[in-house]
Amino acid sequence: MKTKILVMILMLAAFLLAGCDNDDDVLVVDFSPAAPQGIYSVTGDNAVYLYWNGPYENDIVRYILWRSFDPITNYTELGVVDAVPNPDLDLLIYEYIDGTAQNGITYYYAVSSVDASGQVSDLSAENVFDTPRPEGIVGLYDFAVEPDSSGFNFALHRRVSFDSEIADVYVDWVNGTFYVNAANSGTDLQDVGFTESFDEIGWAPQGGWSENGWLEVILGHTYVIWTSDLHYAKMWVVDINQTSVNFVWAYQTDEDNPELKPVATAVEKPVHGPDYLVKDLSSPESK
Repeated sequence: MKTKILVMILMLAAFLLAGCDNDDDVLVVDFSPAAPQGIYSVTGDNAVYLYWNGPYENDIVRYILWRSFDPITNYTELGVVDAVPNPDLDLLIYEYIDGTAQNGITYYYAVSSVDASGQVSDLSAENVFDTPRPEGIVGLYDFAVEPDSSGFNFALHRRVSFDSEIADVYVDWVNGTFYVNAANSGTDLQDVGFTESFDEIGWAPQGGWSENGWLEVILGHTYVIWTSDLHYAKMWVVDINQTSVNFVWAYQTDEDNPELKPVATAVEKPVHGPDYLVKDLSSPESK
């Protein structure tokens, strides 16, 4: 960008110093368009949703999407999106869905602008990457009512018994309240609070895990899970009835990748005390 500005200044200065008369040719300079800005992604199931702002120029005709397995080089063309006419230079937001992305693989993305003269901008400056992961909907039952349908294994995407050795979490009902529980001492839970949508939580936190290993189930809340085999998952509560809780869930198949966050530094599992997962099901204090 700095090089472009310098070239523009030098050309303009040369034009002004030379002057012109009726016999001179008029120098026309057509600079390449600005790159899109505000690029970001939303993680999907075998898909990545890309969004960006169109530059404030009225001669942009299309945008080229680029993808790579490397953050710096080896970008190849992924697709094209036609630009919306923008004579008033409004802020326009565009979307592209990469439906060829595969779960568990990290991709890097960029976008460039193309103007009516066919000139292509630089690639967008943002470092945008994403790792798709599977997702789904599941209903889990109070373990005292339907024990075989109270637990969930994220890797297998299916319900299991609350006491199964492969269960990651399970739900129970105590004194009129549902709880989501870690099914083993190696699994960690965190309530990240109310969220407007399932996609609102895109990254697993590094701290703040439950010291008990169980959390009250609240409608509209999202819970992040860190499984004993070092995978991250999340569950969003969409319905609670007298016997079960319905969750939308997502599971990151890429080990120790908290994108639900690129693997930057290793995060150590919390050390739990002897009372982890201990809950007196008959006592009001368990609430």
